[in-house]
Amino acid sequence: MNAKFYVLHDIPGRMRLQIPSLRDKTNYKEIEHMFCSLKGVSSVRIEPSIQTMLIHYEVTYLSRSTLLRYISVFFQQTRLDPLDDIMIQMDPAMRNDWLRTLFSGGLLLLAGIRKSSFYKPDALVYGAVAATGYTVLSHGTSNKIRHPDILTGIITLLSLGPSNMLYVAMITWIVNVLELLHEKQKKQTRPLYAVS
Repeated sequence: MNAKFYVLHDIPGRMRLQIPSLRDKTNYKEIEHMFCSLKGVSSVRIEPSIQTMLIHYEVTYLSRSTLLRYISVFFQQTRLDPLDDIMIQMDPAMRNDWLRTLFSGGLLLLAGIRKSSFYKPDALVYGAVAATGYTVLSHGTSNKIRHPDILTGIITLLSLGPSNMLYVAMITWIVNVLELLHEKQKKQTRPLYAVS
């Protein structure tokens, strides 16, 4: 089982923890307030950019092991989704892009398997094409017409024709996956801070 947090600094009455799942939280004040409501906790400060939580507590009211148990239970109960262990290092926007891509990919796979036995497209084929279109169009915020997956979809549609929409969607989906992999790699190699 993967660790949910790491103790970075620990002296009686003061503890700093690194909690990777803080990256995906936005309700820092609520979390701080919740932990401050524990008897013996005097202050809590979360630093979301480095995913740490600093806790000041009174050792006469609250033991270290009890505090760690509270933290463990809280962050175990707030798991983001079943793929959290795989995608914990992604920001929420990229995670959403990947989940949409996996969903539309599953629909495309099912539609592709079924299409081999049917000549006319059915609701599953139309659903897979629509899901792929939504996945591609919802990805990115800048000029969408310049995205490789959208350009691929347009070019493939013009070359294969509308009767082959499932194949157009499959090719567009593959390019979308490649683009997401490229963006993930680019974010991982980007330095966390710049030295001037």
